[in-house]
Amino acid sequence: MEVVEGADSGRQIMLSSSLEAGREPSLEITLDDRKVSRRHLRLEPTASGAAVEDLGSTNGTYVNDQPIHARRTLVPGDRVRLGLTVLELRTDEQLAAEGSAVASRPELTDAGDALRPAPESELAAPVALRAEQQAPAFVPENGPQGRVDDVQALARLVDSRVKHQTNVAVFALLSGAGLAVLIFLGAR
Repeated sequence: MEVVEGADSGRQIMLSSSLEAGREPSLEITLDDRKVSRRHLRLEPTASGAAVEDLGSTNGTYVNDQPIHARRTLVPGDRVRLGLTVLELRTDEQLAAEGSAVASRPELTDAGDALRPAPESELAAPVALRAEQQAPAFVPENGPQGRVDDVQALARLVDSRVKHQTNVAVFALLSGAGLAVLIFLGAR
């Protein structure tokens, strides 16, 4: 087994007998990963490769990105994820040919103080100003100020109609519920 992702990347573990992995220092495979349980999983060699079993971990164990719920047989090339750590089962031939399966990853760049809030002058124009600049087609042209007033009047009208419809809907819902209760009690 080789740790191919995580804090212990590059670490190779010979799987000659049953091993347990987790954060517990007394285990055969101790991992420096806060998302790994103290006793997370058990690995055992088999004739075709290995077998993995989750030991009731909090965050689960995944084989090739699929969660496992029972003992699962592994073949060379299978990846086991526990927490933020990924283990890959590799044969002696793969180790001799390639050495390590750890892929190089670029370092994260620290943005420092480069990220800051935008000044007011760089922000988009307020909605009222945009209405002046580009009036909707249904608003009559009475000059720039007239268009803004017309848009606001139209918004108030639509708002009051929506409020009225909402009130009617609530009344209808309560009436229907009351009628259902009366029918239920009358049927008894």
